[in-house]
Amino acid sequence: MKWWERKLYDWGLLGFFVQDVIGAQQEEGFGIRQNHRLELRDWHAMMVRHFEDMEFQLFVPQRGWGEKLTKWIAKRIDKYGSDWVPARLLGGTLSAMCKKYGDAEVDPHAPFESRLRCPDCYAGMRVDEAGTLHCLACEYAAPNEGGVYNLIRSHEKKELYPGDRSDVIDFTLPGHESKLLEGWYGLEGDYGNKYRWIGERATAVLTPVDTTPKRIRIRGHVSADFLKQSSTPTIKVKVNGQQVTELSPDRTGLFILAAEVPDAPVYNVEILAGPLWKVADDERSFTVTISMLRLTPRD
Repeated sequence: MKWWERKLYDWGLLGFFVQDVIGAQQEEGFGIRQNHRLELRDWHAMMVRHFEDMEFQLFVPQRGWGEKLTKWIAKRIDKYGSDWVPARLLGGTLSAMCKKYGDAEVDPHAPFESRLRCPDCYAGMRVDEAGTLHCLACEYAAPNEGGVYNLIRSHEKKELYPGDRSDVIDFTLPGHESKLLEGWYGLEGDYGNKYRWIGERATAVLTPVDTTPKRIRIRGHVSADFLKQSSTPTIKVKVNGQQVTELSPDRTGLFILAAEVPDAPVYNVEILAGPLWKVADDERSFTVTISMLRLTPRD
């Protein structure tokens, strides 16, 4: 947030002025599906449509005097003295337990995999000695990743988690360095959030895996130090020598650069950023961090 947004947030007044959630556009650019535009009545209608019975609890925000006063007034307007009217006005979090139609016929002692179905062919599943789920009819498999099984159709999983391919540079994957060329500093960050700082110029190469029309997507992060410099911050992207997109960020946080690119057998990507900034006792010059470069279908 900017300083005045933070001040309004602390007073509980920001929600009365902004048209959207701060950072929502960044998250949507990252590919995160947002649901903050659904009103309470919409959630209730969906639960009524799909479930036989439900119990839910509302958690209404009370950030600062603005929201606290609004909740106090709205709760007295509600004919049952509940949080329904406050939630309609202020939003918040909905926590629900919902029961499907029909009678449950589940053996409580049956192994959990007996209740699962393959997302590709809908056959049953089994678990091997390593804890990996396997389909009984096809080649589908889902490993246990931190206690979680991700059961997604194969073609969707391929798009969501492309792995180490020639058209993706994912800094969380080992071996991504082979597609980086010039201008990249050392790998930093934690698992799931690996990144590299760049200076005023960094280059890489991406090779498409099919002939469909492409867009390039570059994910990065803008720091406060980058925005504090005297000149206007800019980030430009060139592909095969031609500039395809430009951004002048005005707030810290995630950014996504995306642009259509002409058909080509190989894409030489150049990221240009400025102005440079430095840290005391460090000879390096920085601009922004980059965490992924990827070619995606245009549609």
